[in-house]
Amino acid sequence: MSVTSATRPSTRVPGTQRVKSAATRAALIAAGRERFGSVGYYGTGTHDLVALASVTRGALYHHFGDKQDLFEAVFLQMDEELNRAAHAAVAPLSGDTWRQLLTAMETYLRLRAESREAQRILLLDGPAVLGWERWRELQASSIQGMVQTLWMLMDQSVIEKGSPETLALLIFAAMNEAALSIAHAADPAQALSAHTDSLLVLVKGLRITSI
Repeated sequence: MSVTSATRPSTRVPGTQRVKSAATRAALIAAGRERFGSVGYYGTGTHDLVALASVTRGALYHHFGDKQDLFEAVFLQMDEELNRAAHAAVAPLSGDTWRQLLTAMETYLRLRAESREAQRILLLDGPAVLGWERWRELQASSIQGMVQTLWMLMDQSVIEKGSPETLALLIFAAMNEAALSIAHAADPAQALSAHTDSLLVLVKGLRITSI
């Protein structure tokens, strides 16, 4: 007996649903990124988000428990994008750990300093909305990457030995502060150059051997 189209099991509907679900989630994240990046978390209402994403309020709460959950998803997306850009910048320097560290720092600072969206979401609203502990936790992979780099440099006797974990946290704090200072400078381009040079002077002071 042949199976008609009416009785044949469909394998397309679940796939179609997954595609629609992914599209809805992506639309909400895009809306959140636009709103959070322009007017901030506290200036954004859920009605703004669903209207911009062209979805229902139910869809918002289906994919995200609340506005804070959506903010965290936006935060992660942006942080991952900037990290990928930093990794791409250091890829050609494979084998030169010291140059990789300096280039990654320069790239990290420049990308955050040049993006108002990144400044507001990652540096201003991030710790306030997520709480300091969660904010730090979400950046753990970035910090751990620097910890590993510092360990390698210490093992290679390129920099002074110490606590790579503490040093990585201090370097990240300095880069975040520099990014915010640049954002509020009268001449951001000049401030970026000055802050980058000063930050590199500090880090280069860790070297044992001449550069």
